[in-house]
Amino acid sequence: MKQPEREAEDRVQPARTPFPTTCYLCGGHDLLLRFSERHSPEGQVGFYSCTSFGHGQHPPIWRCRTCGLLFQWPMPAADDLLEAYGAVEDPLYVGERDNRYLTFRRVLAELGPPRSRRLLDVGAYCGYFVDVARQAGFRAEGAELSAWAVAQARSLGLTMHNETVSERAASGDRYDVVTMWDVVEHLEDPRAELESAFRLVEPGGRLHLSTIDVGSRVARMMGRHWPWLMDMHLYYFDRSSISRLLEQAGFRVERICHYTHVVSVDYLLSKVGAAVPPVGRVTEALRTAVPDHWRVPVNLGDNMHVVARRPA
Repeated sequence: MKQPEREAEDRVQPARTPFPTTCYLCGGHDLLLRFSERHSPEGQVGFYSCTSFGHGQHPPIWRCRTCGLLFQWPMPAADDLLEAYGAVEDPLYVGERDNRYLTFRRVLAELGPPRSRRLLDVGAYCGYFVDVARQAGFRAEGAELSAWAVAQARSLGLTMHNETVSERAASGDRYDVVTMWDVVEHLEDPRAELESAFRLVEPGGRLHLSTIDVGSRVARMMGRHWPWLMDMHLYYFDRSSISRLLEQAGFRVERICHYTHVVSVDYLLSKVGAAVPPVGRVTEALRTAVPDHWRVPVNLGDNMHVVARRPA
């Protein structure tokens, strides 16, 4: 189904040009450099794990004045990204397992009654959301690029596909619910991936995704110090631009709300120290005094949960 505003052929970027000429989302040409490149000598450039501490390290980030989309440029090659994500190992994520389960149990209520509906979690990582959904009564599966993460999930007895979204869509399988938690901002061609997700969703079914919100008050107040400006985030959406992208892929956005993560206080302090180096000594001192079992919900209003439907 072709969307009238899409005209994707007109928005294809020349490969590896030093400056972007066309907005990926709207095709506009009024682009400006929003955030200059920032990398520290000891930074983890190209480090794509979920728990990456590469906050504030990124290539140049550009803004389209027409639609407001922010995006990294130059964009990494698609094959390089697939290779990088396929090779990811992330033991720290496993260490936060209990808190990931709490995060996913909180969001599960937004998906409606399980009723043995089929669910696919795209970018499922170690399968914790798949496990939570399965326990609740969904027929849940996951799709994930990291071979290490797929092995972690399969050790829990979960059904996992070591495939891209397009490969999963080509299988012919269909799902009542597709979820993409903290995935879309990492994709080199998010429209194509969402079009594949559209094919995976049964007519009348729903897509649930979460992503960082560059239009949030905290993101606008912090500017270049917003911690989610990172190498691994290729696109930065606000509520308007993520809705536009989903509609280009064929979905109809139903609602957008906040998304809350639950983390240990120790993990939170370590993240704050990495994102704001001047307070690093303070956070390290606090980490030694805080019990390991303390946890806290984190919601600064800069993470959004988007619910979209595939029309029947």
